[in-house]
Amino acid sequence: MEHVWQINYLKRTKTDGVVIQVGYRLESNYNNFEVTKIGDFTLTGSTTDEGFIPFENLTEETVLGWVSSNVDKTLIETQNSSSISELEIREETKTEIYGTPW
Repeated sequence: MEHVWQINYLKRTKTDGVVIQVGYRLESNYNNFEVTKIGDFTLTGSTTDEGFIPFENLTEETVLGWVSSNVDKTLIETQNSSSISELEIREETKTEIYGTPW
């Protein structure tokens, strides 16, 4: 099972660039099956917080670290894995399929 975490967007305040929301996605792949989970979470903070990073200096690695700190990655990966297992079972038990011979 391959799990790939990505950042969809960052929402920030216009005046000081403080990130207030992170949108993420998890794409899980196995045996030609793919499941995607999209989510977001809210952040609080200010430019005076210790370790504050200006918006223009943020990296994907840093923001993915925020995801790790704010969501239960193991739970979401397990849910995606279960969904893929269900898809595999449905595919194996199909009695009819679509397609053309050409």
